[in-house]
Amino acid sequence: MKKSLILIFTIVFFASCEKPFTVDNSNYVSKLVVNNLFEQGTPFEISVSNSVNVYDTLIPKYLSSSDVKLYINNAFAETLASAGNGYYTATTIPIPGNTYKVTVSNAGFPLAETESVLPVAVKISDWYYLDSTLQNSNGDYFGELSFTIDDPLGENNYLLSLKFWDDTRKEYIYLSGFTSEDQSLNQNLAVRLMNGEFLFTDNLFNGKRKTFILKVPSGYYFGMPNYLLSLYSLSKDAYFYAYSKSSNGPSNSSATYSNVKNGLGVFAGRSLDTDTIH
Repeated sequence: MKKSLILIFTIVFFASCEKPFTVDNSNYVSKLVVNNLFEQGTPFEISVSNSVNVYDTLIPKYLSSSDVKLYINNAFAETLASAGNGYYTATTIPIPGNTYKVTVSNAGFPLAETESVLPVAVKISDWYYLDSTLQNSNGDYFGELSFTIDDPLGENNYLLSLKFWDDTRKEYIYLSGFTSEDQSLNQNLAVRLMNGEFLFTDNLFNGKRKTFILKVPSGYYFGMPNYLLSLYSLSKDAYFYAYSKSSNGPSNSSATYSNVKNGLGVFAGRSLDTDTIH
């Protein structure tokens, strides 16, 4: 009985010491949020909104009254036109090798600045496909798809995706079931994204000719195999942003990569090379 009384007293004592948890939002300062993942051949389209405290019930607003300016290699190019709903469009089409900077001003917010380069696309070459070259213990057949790139000197980052032609839907569909034993696609700096895409760097083959071999499950087509192989060359900012949003990146959403000074969001370039494989 005595032990029971002590236990009850202890529970009541610690319960009485608990204090309600409150969050002070009074010092939070909202920032401009600037986003655009730009590519070659497509004019800039930048979205602008404001950030809100994660503990707040407010909803971010798209800001259509901002002054958005674009610079090419530090030279002023144009002021973007508002397209409504917080979107701003440019007539400038990104060219690989150039560095682009954007400044965004809006009353009540500090001036936001961001810049990124549009990398030159690395070409796919010397590809081949061999159907049904392997069979696993379950009786499933796999083909072998190989392709080669000539990696430029310096830091280069890539996103690799593979799609198959769906004759019923008349479109290419992501093939998430392909795999590879290549070390460059299976190290700490490489990530498997949604839809089966590989995010990786050239740290193991910088400046060299590199051949990749992919293991592709058969049965995703009618008649002859028809694949679309896509290789994105990513700017450093595009790679860091994708990595931070992946399962290998920070689990805290507030740690998502941003390259916007005095703001949030990402402004990053990527260039694409594709090839169809039959």
